[in-house]
Amino acid sequence: MSTLLAIGECMVELVPKRVSECQQSFAGDTYNALVYAKRFAEQLNCELFSAVGEDILSINMLKKWQQEGISSKQVIKTPDHNVGIYAISTDQHGERSFDYWRNQSAAKHMMELYAKQPFDFGLGKNDWVFFSGISLAILEDDSKQQLVDLLTKLKAQGCIIAFDPNYRARMWQSKAHAIEWLERAYQISDVVLPGLDDHYTLFGHTNANDIVDYCQQFAIDEVVIKAGSKGMQVFCQNTLSAQCAFNPAPQQVDSTAAGDSFAGTYLAARMTHHEPQIALHMADKVASQVVQHQGAILPFDVYQALKLNSAK
Repeated sequence: MSTLLAIGECMVELVPKRVSECQQSFAGDTYNALVYAKRFAEQLNCELFSAVGEDILSINMLKKWQQEGISSKQVIKTPDHNVGIYAISTDQHGERSFDYWRNQSAAKHMMELYAKQPFDFGLGKNDWVFFSGISLAILEDDSKQQLVDLLTKLKAQGCIIAFDPNYRARMWQSKAHAIEWLERAYQISDVVLPGLDDHYTLFGHTNANDIVDYCQQFAIDEVVIKAGSKGMQVFCQNTLSAQCAFNPAPQQVDSTAAGDSFAGTYLAARMTHHEPQIALHMADKVASQVVQHQGAILPFDVYQALKLNSAK
């Protein structure tokens, strides 16, 4: 059984319902992707490398992971920190904004904790590792380098490294700081999933060809470009291998996890030997449904109604 290891932070998600009432769940970009990967391909072993506290929210979070089939065996527990919290607000068009309380988040210290008690992830050929710009952004620079070093080691062991830039300006010291670390991530990645909006903001790229040309310097095998209304394209070895037109959802309620669900489904489809065109189609189908519902994770019955099949 192949393993998909995601690296990053899972947080408490609060969605205000009334002035004094919120709906609570758990989410975070790489965790969200992992949930959708597991739902698409139940046969995959899905694990999250992170750190959590020993508080009640951390305990409940791990219970929720178990319900979703996500292994916590690579999670570090610490009594010195707890889990981060964020609240979502959405406008009339379904576009979201966030408020964060994450200064005491254990995940921000996961590489420091790992350095004190390193362990073998037990990964190798046919296993994939997924991380994001947010996985890097939550860490101090020394810890960022520790994570890059760890990923370099896992790649040398035969793992496929996948990366989603998922740029959040407020999480970086400056645009130059973000570019420095995103480029280090690109250098070690086999599969990347950049968004055209992010690349326009960071590099001034205006189309898919700009991104592909830029990525050539990193010798990336597979570039999956999400270009909003311009659709999606996959380039394998710099050659267009798949494309999908923009299919707007009938209604957009909440775009919180559109990119996460897309990434998780696409990676799981590729891990289960689907061609890029099929993987792209299924990832788009999931993301189109996700934006029509509140919160990051679709209710399980809604997901099942999509009738996706990971079998070849």
